Amino acid sequence: MSSKNSTRISSLLGTWTGQTHLKADIGSYELMAYFAIHFMPDPMRAFACSLPNCSEFENKACVLDKNGDPSCTELTDGILDWSDVTAFMYFGAKVDVGFPFNKHREQDTGGWVGPLNIILANEGDSASLSVKGEHVVDSYISRYVETPSTEYLQMPKNCTLLHSHDFDKIAGASAVRSTVTGQYDPDGKNDPYSKYLDTCSNGDVQPLLPIFEFDFIEDNEGEDTVEVKVDYKLLTVPRKKDFVYKLYPMVQKKFNGAGVGFHIDGPFCYGDDPHRGYTFDMGFDSRDLNGMLQFQHACIEGLPCIPPAAEYANQDSSINIKPLPNNATTVGVGKYLVLGSIFIVLSFATLFLAFSNRSLRRRLAQEGVVENQSNTNDDGDGNDGRMSIPYQAMDDREESIVSAEEVEETHSVEDAVGGELDEETQQLLPATDETVPDAS
Repeated sequence: MSSKNSTRISSLLGTWTGQTHLKADIGSYELMAYFAIHFMPDPMRAFACSLPNCSEFENKACVLDKNGDPSCTELTDGILDWSDVTAFMYFGAKVDVGFPFNKHREQDTGGWVGPLNIILANEGDSASLSVKGEHVVDSYISRYVETPSTEYLQMPKNCTLLHSHDFDKIAGASAVRSTVTGQYDPDGKNDPYSKYLDTCSNGDVQPLLPIFEFDFIEDNEGEDTVEVKVDYKLLTVPRKKDFVYKLYPMVQKKFNGAGVGFHIDGPFCYGDDPHRGYTFDMGFDSRDLNGMLQFQHACIEGLPCIPPAAEYANQDSSINIKPLPNNATTVGVGKYLVLGSIFIVLSFATLFLAFSNRSLRRRLAQEGVVENQSNTNDDGDGNDGRMSIPYQAMDDREESIVSAEEVEETHSVEDAVGGELDEETQQLLPATDETVPDAS
């Protein structure tokens, strides 16, 4: 079971542009074809897994069931819920035919096609091999997978390269399924296009999406460099009434015979017509630059660069990540610990007193009920149940504080109080010299 190097895979993200451009020195013949592909991480990779003897290179993948248990499945068996990267592609072609025809045609997809889901399969043991004396330390090859979003692939509104009923077979969901089926060739000798050449006995040609191989080479200084190989045929399917339909055989003969590394292949069966499909062969190998295709990990001026889905991811946020400072501020917490401890003790004391008080009130309430029952005359003696309060009656015969004889003998206030009045008391009495009349 191989492991993937996240740093190396991250270095492959972004836009790759392939372009082939050829002009004839006589007759003003010009051909140009290009494709741009943008790789970005697939967030569904969170559901990825791996198993022994389940080689992604051999068109297999690990999947998790609803319980999280892994199992191995063939990529051709159905829909996979994860991939390593998602890709968006943009295709275009230009044909100029000079004198005596003077025909010009430029077509493209009019927008980015995607998302296309790709697993970057690690070739495992190939990392220990050497290619032309180079030490390959890591190697990845694209493996397209069908995901739940595949069926929603749509042709861009401004597409002029394809008609709506052709898009599905060439760049849509059907193209993904054809690529999943034809991308793995155990023998490496199968040409998926050959059985459709000049015949419709096998039906319409089933074009494949671009296949990528990335080999990471370690140089003498221990640094990694990447070698890239691309295998792609850009299919064009002009209609019979289109002038290009008749010109393709002549253009094919002229440029293929020039021996300049530019090749047009066909015709292939398409729409039950064995002479309708032609492909621009856009193969590329960074180890062999004799071909006409230029392939760069960059945008090319005048060609598509960034798909809308990746615009935010490619903005420079200018956020600096700084190390965590170690100059922590020391805070005196001793007094807060003491206050906190006192608060906790007081809280427990308050709760205890509240509980004790509640118990005491309950006990007093019970005792009060018993006493009231004992003081209530409801024992069947004929009382009306009113509470009996004991009292002591006063005897009129008891000696009063001042006897009647003493009152009779009193002829003045001074006599009654037994002496002379003080000055303050005299001011409160009415000003008279008369004595108190005789009570008799």
